[in-house]
This record gives sequence, structure tokens and C-alpha cells, in this order.
Amino acid sequence: MSDASTLRAHRFQLRPRPLQEKQLARYAGMMRWVWNRALAEQQGRRERGEKNASYASMCKWLTAWRNAPETSWLAEGPVHPQQQVLKRLDAAFQAFFANVKAGKKPGYPHIKRRGEEPCIRFPDKAQFKLDAANGRIHLPKLGWVRLRMSREVTGELRNASVTREGGRWYVAIQTAQAAVVAAAGLAPTLGVDLGVANFAGLSDGRLIVPLAALKAQQVRLRRYQRSVSRKVKGSCNRKKAIVKLRALHKRIAQQRLDWLHKLTSGLAAEHPVIVIEDLRVAAMTASARGNAQKPGRNVRQKAGLNRAILDAAWSEFGRQLEYKTAAVGGAAVRVNPAYTSRTCRMCEHESAENRKTQSVFACVACGHTEHADIHAAKNILAAGHAAWISGASAGSDACGGVVRRAASTRTKRAAPAKQEPSEGVACA
Repeated sequence: MSDASTLRAHRFQLRPRPLQEKQLARYAGMMRWVWNRALAEQQGRRERGEKNASYASMCKWLTAWRNAPETSWLAEGPVHPQQQVLKRLDAAFQAFFANVKAGKKPGYPHIKRRGEEPCIRFPDKAQFKLDAANGRIHLPKLGWVRLRMSREVTGELRNASVTREGGRWYVAIQTAQAAVVAAAGLAPTLGVDLGVANFAGLSDGRLIVPLAALKAQQVRLRRYQRSVSRKVKGSCNRKKAIVKLRALHKRIAQQRLDWLHKLTSGLAAEHPVIVIEDLRVAAMTASARGNAQKPGRNVRQKAGLNRAILDAAWSEFGRQLEYKTAAVGGAAVRVNPAYTSRTCRMCEHESAENRKTQSVFACVACGHTEHADIHAAKNILAAGHAAWISGASAGSDACGGVVRRAASTRTKRAAPAKQEPSEGVACA
């Protein structure tokens, strides 16, 4: 494999036999024990005023633990995943020290509880074998484990990581593939305006109806949450109710992810270069609760809007588009969304009066009318063209553009980056 290569992960569900599933659970427990024991050792060193131990020193601790009579059960598991746990702990400490030095929130490594086990990672391709023809993978001290081969594994094998989610086990196989050279002569051909009433309006005239996976399961979700709250803490019945609630959350997340993958794969196949909004979702979904001195307003309405935005998963949509367009030699261009939904693309008149409703754009200057989401998507596509051309002429990647009037003709009043009427948004 040449230096010009990219890494790609292929994730599959494992189908272990009962004995293999029991062994996987034991190995996961070993990973958690190694993390917690090494973390305790590092904390003890800090309390004694000693320097933080390096990864090589922690590996010596692991060797001693595997050979000690009281912890010899660690030797029943593969050693390489246990070493990888120590490597991740060392990386967590390095990030902690870097954040302290930079004055950021430190993020000290915390103890892993039951259910928070680190993944079982095999860092070398020599430690596992993949039999794609028969749908199975060979793992150290486990043997051949069947898996659901939902797609072909392409590229050179690099590593494999086994994780548990709920009652299921998954393996992520990382491969190295030849990097795709960006095709010449490409230009943005599609603009995407994200929303809540419609998940997206496309510049080619299409409207994407939202999946609303969380909203569809809201009644059942509330019933399961009430069931958990009514059970006695620590009881077996409460644990059973928590398992049901966790499974429902997992199902909602899987439905949303599957829908997004199908949507983004189709868009990337049709349009190699796509223009999307550079949205700050974390800021957009901030709580409006306020504090005791300055209580917020319309808290329930804002909470409902935040829930709808997070259910739409705009950030995940953009992330998938970026790597899927890059895989075909294209790109996803992010542009500033400011004023794209209220600027007329015909006469460039910008005013909040141009969009009084969620679905209709009507310019008060020239009278141009169009579906608001599709109109905004065309403005986004125009901004993407400008950013793409400026990036190509400068010999660098496009970094975004704006669609707005000159500063001297705008009002002094500040406006949010993405301003739309909120009618039709279901608030719970």
C-alpha cells in the first residue's frame, strides 16, 4: 500500500456462540479492570509527588499483574488488547496535561464502570483473520466467530476492534485503501438547506421529508421511562426496565443512522460536490432555561425545537457527506448560512419580511415567490460556487462563503445565522 492511502472502517455484527459470548464478556471485564487499576496506580504516583508513568512503564505493570498469582486470570485473555487499553489511558493523560497547559477544561480520565468497558482492540492484522467467503473472523483465544457480512471488505487489513452495545457484539475492521484523487473540472451541483419541518430542501427542487425517529417513538419512550421511575432502585425489575429502555434508545439511533446512510449515499452518488450549511448545532440547541437571576422565556418551546434538531442529526448528515463525497473524488463545501433563507436570489433584496411563513418565500421587492427551503438551497449553492472558485484559484480547499448584502445596507440589528419561522415545529 502506497503512502497516499486512506483508512476506512467496516462494521459488522458478530454472531458468537454462547461460550464465545461468555468469553468476550470476560475479556471486556479484563479491559475495564486494567484501565481502573492503571488509573489508580497513576493517581497514587501523583499523590506521592512522582511523575506520571509512561506507556512503557504501564506495560511493565501489566506484565507483573499477568504473572502475579492473585491476578493470573488476566493471562487467560489476549495481551495485545490489554496493552491497547494502557495506550488509550496514556493518550487520555496526555490530552489532560495538554488541556491544563492550554487553559481548557482538563477532562481527567475517569474510572470505568460496569457497562463502560473499553473496546477489545487487536492492533495488528497478524492477530486476526477474516474469512469473507464464509462470513467469519478468527480472533485470538476465541477461534472463528461468525459475523453478518452486510458488505464487502475492501483494502488492506489493519486492525479490528470488538465492542458491546446492549446485548449485541460488533466488530469494526479498519482497512487502508488507495486515496482517491480529486477529479478535475468538478464544481458544486447541489445545495442543501437543512430544516425541521422538512429535513432538507435541495436546489434541484426536491424536498426530503424527515424521518423523526425519536418523535415516532415518543409515546413508547415515555411509557418505558415511567416504568423505570416506578421501580425500586436496585431491584431486578428496575434493571429489566432499564434494559428495555436502553434497547428502545438503541433502536431509535439505529433507525436514524440507517436512514442517513441511505440518504447521503444516494446524494454523493448523484453529486460529487455538494454545498451544505456550516451550522453550529451545539450553540443552536443550547437550553433556554437561564438561571434564577435571569430565567429564560419559552423554555418548553425551545426544548421542543432542540429535540427536533437533535433528532434530525444535522451534524451526522454533514459528516457522512464529507467522507462519502471525498471517496468519489469530490467534496462537501460548507458555507455560512447567514441570511440564505431571507435573501432573494433574483434581486438580492434581504429582509425578514421575505419569509413570513415556514414554506413560502415571497420577496417584498420584486415579488419573486418560491418554496422557502428550495429557494434557500439555491442561495447556498450560489455561495458554494463562489467559495469553490475562490478556493480553486488560491490553490487551497474551499472554506465557505456567504450570501448577504453589503454591510452598509444592512440593519444594525443582530440576527441568528439560520433564521426561519418556527411554525409547524412540534414541541413536547
